[in-house]
Amino acid sequence: MNQKTRNRKLRGLTTVEALLIAAGFIIVGVIGALTFQQIGKSAAESLRANAIVTADRGGFDVTVEVLNGKLSGIYMRYGTGNSLGNPITGTCIVAVGGSVNTNVGSNNINPPLVAGQSATCRFSATLNAGTQYTYVIYAVDASTGKAIQIAKGVVTVGIS
Repeated sequence: MNQKTRNRKLRGLTTVEALLIAAGFIIVGVIGALTFQQIGKSAAESLRANAIVTADRGGFDVTVEVLNGKLSGIYMRYGTGNSLGNPITGTCIVAVGGSVNTNVGSNNINPPLVAGQSATCRFSATLNAGTQYTYVIYAVDASTGKAIQIAKGVVTVGIS
């Protein structure tokens, strides 16, 4: 090696290199921001709902209120003890567009219910008085088509 090459010191980055590195950081930052924005958006639009369940010897009454997202269906599973049967559907009363619709299938609420709207559904079943039934309520998210569990509990059928 010659004397000039051996004594050369690193002086730092050139302007072009510095600009390329800065551009890389900006691109990574923009991609990260867009990713987090989409994550927040999907979480904000996901379905959330409350359900209240009562029972008599003829079946279950379920009132569902949508808190967030869009609901297009309601299913129920029930049983005694820890064993639950297959999901069943019922008929609902839904107020949409200023009119009340009765006999709406719980598996096909159209147009979907949105935040602030509710439905009351009847799931017919032959239940025994004085018996405890475990239930699980599922709501179908109209945006994704996925069924999510919104309530789980135990209800006792009254004597009358």
